Amino acid sequence: LIWLWPAIPLVLAVRMLVRMLMAFKRGFDRAFEAVRERIFLPVVRLTIRWRYTTVALALAALIGAASIVAGGRMNFVFFDSPEVDNIFATAEFSAGTPRAHTRAMVEEMERAMRDTERHLNGGETGLVRFSYSVIGYPLGTRPGESPVRGGHVGGIFVQLVPADRRTVLAQQFIAAWKQRIRNMPGLQQLKIKSATGGPPGRDIDVRLTGTSTVDLKKAAEELKLVLRTIPGVRATEDNLPYGKIETLLELTPRGRALGFTTESVGRQVRNTFEGAIAKRFARGDEEVVVRVRFPNDRLSSEAFQSLHLRAPNGSFVPLGSIVSIREKRGFARIKSEDGEREVAVTADLNTRVMTTQQAIAEMKKSGLDRIARKYGVQYRFEGRDKEQRNTFKDMQVGAGIGLTLIFIILAWVFAGYTRPLVVMSVIPMGFVGAVLGHYLMGFDLSILSLIALIGLSGIVVNNSIILVSVVKERIDSGEPAYDAIANGARDRLRAIILTSATTIGGLTPLLFETDLQAQFLIPMAITLVFGLLVATFLVLFVVPSLIAIQTDFGRLFLGRGSRAAGMQVPAE
Repeated sequence: LIWLWPAIPLVLAVRMLVRMLMAFKRGFDRAFEAVRERIFLPVVRLTIRWRYTTVALALAALIGAASIVAGGRMNFVFFDSPEVDNIFATAEFSAGTPRAHTRAMVEEMERAMRDTERHLNGGETGLVRFSYSVIGYPLGTRPGESPVRGGHVGGIFVQLVPADRRTVLAQQFIAAWKQRIRNMPGLQQLKIKSATGGPPGRDIDVRLTGTSTVDLKKAAEELKLVLRTIPGVRATEDNLPYGKIETLLELTPRGRALGFTTESVGRQVRNTFEGAIAKRFARGDEEVVVRVRFPNDRLSSEAFQSLHLRAPNGSFVPLGSIVSIREKRGFARIKSEDGEREVAVTADLNTRVMTTQQAIAEMKKSGLDRIARKYGVQYRFEGRDKEQRNTFKDMQVGAGIGLTLIFIILAWVFAGYTRPLVVMSVIPMGFVGAVLGHYLMGFDLSILSLIALIGLSGIVVNNSIILVSVVKERIDSGEPAYDAIANGARDRLRAIILTSATTIGGLTPLLFETDLQAQFLIPMAITLVFGLLVATFLVLFVVPSLIAIQTDFGRLFLGRGSRAAGMQVPAE
């Protein structure tokens, strides 16, 4: 007794807690039973009585939700990238710009970056975790890209502190940084962009194809001007950059008369500056190449002008007397696709201002077709737009296979083809809740919303199966059809609510997530929570109405449903 004495208060407290919980359970059961019998059951009987009106209202809600999206009142963002910490800034001058000039621009960019950090952080540092600058190649290139390299290109990499330790978004930092940079003479392009996640490809990617490289470049430049007028568009660029000044040699009639050809002139000029291979021999395990060329100190424009070429008869002729020499700015690289020259005009988007589909519509409205006709080029859309089209095709196939398998399983379980249709008819109703939730929470629909909608169908079907199976058991036991429908809905009210409430309760904390890097998951949680919430009520009221309508058609066409006489439910 002495040893057990300290445990007696704990035992009494636990016993009192158990009594309180049991009392709460009994009170909750009485209240739930009262709501189920006095409120829910009469409402279900009313919806069964006005079953056609109930189904019509549900269809009207579905059409209204679809019209909100189709009418543009709610945007669709293919993939809303999470908040990132890395920022890339690149400055590009014309080819041949001195390296010192590029370095001065990079230093100016770094000064503006530090000024932006102090401005956005209340005059203190600590917003930028670290940064470094490079000269010679651009930063932030994507896989598959061929960046332009050289002393005329330089940039800065900036890593902000983790998103959960700051309130400044990366896009806010970029906008403020760009405003503070003082552009230097000769700057051709200044790009500041953040790292992107999600599917590959740029938000906007227009591919122009044609035969003339000059026309492609002109069309790309004009299209970039159009893109810069669209709100939310940033980091506009193309992959057909200008290169260094090129010297073009064209053989004159006098040169042809002396026996020169384009091939012979080109070979002799190249051998003069790059060198001609005079001999190859082996030395140990290596091959030694002897190349004859001008000394490096004699390689200049003056040496080029005074160059003499050897004619077929053995005499030497000045280069200027057999060719016409002109200079022209060429391109650093020229890309081809399927044998056609191609240029890609790309840009990033602020998806909170403009979606990819809206930007494409604005481009077409602002003269994309006119530019294509003007320069004789064709265009197509790649990047996120292509990924979106491919994803939708895959999702349509996957959803079709999933719904077919659900129907086959339900047809096997219910031994018929009409009841599975009743069970599955509530699947589209989850879309109503998804649209309502996104509208109330202020979020756009995304690909994660659609993926969650497909997953939602399984939960909704589960609730519908619970209800339909109980109604079928009651009807098979001899109970009148309409009574069986109403009583079946009453019996399964608790199970359906518990099935939905556990899922909703588990996902609700994600709706209020404040971490910037996790907020892109919120649309998925919104679809599941609000879609399940609305679909639960539709299962409880619309599915009984659909079963009653099925009974009406059974009596009308097959002469069945005589058991319904036990409950007089007149038609509307």
